[in-house]
Amino acid sequence: MVRRLLPLVLLTAATACTDADDKPDDAGDGSTTDESGTPVDPDAPTWHADVQPVMAQHCARCHQDGGLGPGDFTDPATVRALAPAMQGAMDAGQMPPPASDPGCRDYVGSDHLTLPESARATFAAWVAADMPEGDPATAVEVPQVSDTLEDPDAVVMMEAAYTPTFSDPNNPGNEYRCFAMDPGDLAGKSITAMAPVVGNNQMVHHIVLFTMSPSGLTDEMRGPEGWDCIDNMGSDALNGMLTAWAPGMLPIEFPEGHGLEMPADEVVVAQMHYFYNGSETDGASDQSGYAFKVAEEPVTPVFLAPIGDFSFAIPPGASDYSKSDSFRNDYIPLQVLGIFPHMHQLGTWFTATIQHEDGSETCLVDGAYSFDNQMTYQFTEPPSLDVGDSVEFTCTWDNSAGTDTVTYGERTDEEMCFFFSFVTL
Repeated sequence: MVRRLLPLVLLTAATACTDADDKPDDAGDGSTTDESGTPVDPDAPTWHADVQPVMAQHCARCHQDGGLGPGDFTDPATVRALAPAMQGAMDAGQMPPPASDPGCRDYVGSDHLTLPESARATFAAWVAADMPEGDPATAVEVPQVSDTLEDPDAVVMMEAAYTPTFSDPNNPGNEYRCFAMDPGDLAGKSITAMAPVVGNNQMVHHIVLFTMSPSGLTDEMRGPEGWDCIDNMGSDALNGMLTAWAPGMLPIEFPEGHGLEMPADEVVVAQMHYFYNGSETDGASDQSGYAFKVAEEPVTPVFLAPIGDFSFAIPPGASDYSKSDSFRNDYIPLQVLGIFPHMHQLGTWFTATIQHEDGSETCLVDGAYSFDNQMTYQFTEPPSLDVGDSVEFTCTWDNSAGTDTVTYGERTDEEMCFFFSFVTL
């Protein structure tokens, strides 16, 4: 860099008394200069023209001011400072976080959630060229993906803020708390879109939203403090499940004319998974909820079908343990609108396909799994699940560091293998 700057310094001194309009705009070696006067290879990628669009498209979903990830990647100075680590994470396939391969089946937001080789190469070339800023006039506007629901018709919130105690000795650093919420304007409506309203994203790890009859609530459960529900959610959580959310997930939006029914005579329950996040969590509280769009007119109903396996046993020391199972549709013809694969901290890979009765196969989801970046994959072209077809699915875990067999359970040191599927007639 010093060797490249020296000719520029001499040239600047030699022309200091000339008119500013006569100042050369190149460094004498075929390169141009940026606003700071630093030589720039005219063929090299620049921040404004090339790298900022990559950040907006693939990184700023989490890495921005107030986002879930560290650093504000809309700021070129931050990106320059973190560039070596960012490039290493891209090269290792760690960033963006793992997601289903859209080549299996394309889904909403796939262009934000996966990183094409061309984008990785652009970033690497920019780093190699000393990360030039370029001309702001060449900036390209790239719409950023949003994890919030704009202009909701109804918002259902916890009654009051809650401060986790993290006092369960059997579940250190985690607390699972359920809160019954008045559905208000949501009651009896068909939900066409939904997304969480997260009060404290530093300690909310996931939200499971379901409905239940008010007759099943005790006085304690009706209170603003909610109740401990790590092992006490009951069958309501599966039978009345509306949706589930984890960090990274985009809003659920059903195709036009489709909706998920909210029963008129039930309450909404949110199971909140809080996790201890160091000093930022000490004494902190949360008041979360959910935002919805609804349909006033009758719509084609959507159902949430939890497909999963409960019988696995992951041996200690196993680095690549898989369990497969299947669900056969013996009822009515369906379309699969989307799938939310769910495991816990040992999960590494998921795959699900439709095995059609005629012997053909349709891929649904297939990809590496991250407990910290779980997605509901909403298909751009929903496939059919006809009578006689089966959904075959596989979960894979890594228990190489474990000393105990891990089986099904709700705690993060236990495991799950679910494919929560939104289906319609």
